[in-house]
Formats: sequence, structure tokens, C-alpha cells
Amino acid sequence: MSDTHSPEALLDALQSEGIAVIDEETDEVSTTEAFEADREVYYDTYVTMGDAEFHESVADVFGLDSAAEAAERVDELDVSREEFATFLTLRSAVDGDYTTVELTTMAQMATELGPETPVPDGVEHLDDDSYEAFVDAHDRCVVTVWKLFCDPCEAMKEQLDDVLAAFPDGVPVGGVAGEQSPEFCRSVGVNAAPAVVLFEDGEPVERITGRTDPAPLAERVEEVYGV
Repeated sequence: MSDTHSPEALLDALQSEGIAVIDEETDEVSTTEAFEADREVYYDTYVTMGDAEFHESVADVFGLDSAAEAAERVDELDVSREEFATFLTLRSAVDGDYTTVELTTMAQMATELGPETPVPDGVEHLDDDSYEAFVDAHDRCVVTVWKLFCDPCEAMKEQLDDVLAAFPDGVPVGGVAGEQSPEFCRSVGVNAAPAVVLFEDGEPVERITGRTDPAPLAERVEEVYGV
């Protein structure tokens, strides 16, 4: 394939490779569950990786001379860890012969398409572009973290009404998709899902990770917020 292929042609390639699928009822395009299951492995590896190791990995994958050069390219092109993880997943998943430029473009497209969000209805959906405004707008707030293919997440969703009742009245609750919000996860030091992050005056004051039943969750919230 030529690296001059149009986005439309590369989208067709994503579909033919089993990376993307079109919903016949809504015509919406999203990544497939199989691709997301593979991407989660790469994502979990790179989302919490330190900058130095991340830049070394980028240098190795793209044949750059040094981690310093990789750091410059990452900053120049604004490459996120999610995009890098998606590129590696894509490279290992496709059967066709694609150039690095084409794979990079396809990875960017797959990152933008994304899967259906794992964030449940009932909480405000947030991402790396919106969580700061949400946190800054409230003296106290809660941000929950969810992932696809996460049995503990599904178990907590089944108790969602009781989980939400564990938080004081007037304290808003948002939610992020962990795979799609690496900046948030790094900023609060969370690398697992489900997770509950309690904020006060714009700062994370407690992190509760793993499936937590509503009763002990309410007790911990009361200890932290004193209500």
C-alpha cells in the first residue's frame, strides 16, 4: 500500500482487518471488542510507564537514535501513550503490508474511534479534556474509573444506585474510561479499575481501587469527608 492512501481507504482497511466495525442501525463506527481486548494489554503496560522508559520504547519502535530525540518527537507531534499503545496493538494485529506512516494514521483513527464507553449511565461522563473543569467547579466531587472487559467494574455497575448513594448529597459524581483517559489516571496515581477518587478543593484526597461494596465505601467516604 502507498502511504498516500486516503483516510477513507485506511478506514476501509481497519474494517477489513477486523479493527473497526460499523453499526448497521446507527452507521456509527467503533473499534471491535477483540481489538480492545488486545489493546488493553499494551495500554496497561504503557499508561503508568515513566517518561524515560516511554521515550526509550518510542525510540526503539521507530528507529530513532536516542530517547532524547524520541522525547522531542513525542512533544512535537503530541503523541499520547494511548496512541502509542494503539499503534503497537495495530501493528501486531494486521495482516496486510502497511507503511509506518499508514499504521500511524490508522492508530490515530482507531484511537479517535474508540470503543463504546464503559462509563455507566448515572454519572457524568468525563475524559482527559473535561475532568479538570469538573474538579475545579466543585469544592468536593468524585471521579470514578471504569474499564472494558472488567468483571469487577460490571459487578459495581450492578449496584450502581447503592454505590452512588454512598456519596453525600450535593457531591457530584463523574466517570472516566480508564483506557481513554491516561492523563487523569496518571495525575491521580490510579492504574486499576474500578476506582473511586475523592476530591476536595481541587485535590485528590483518597483513592479507593478495586470492587468495593456500597457499605464499606460509604464508611470510607464518611471518614474522608467527615459527613
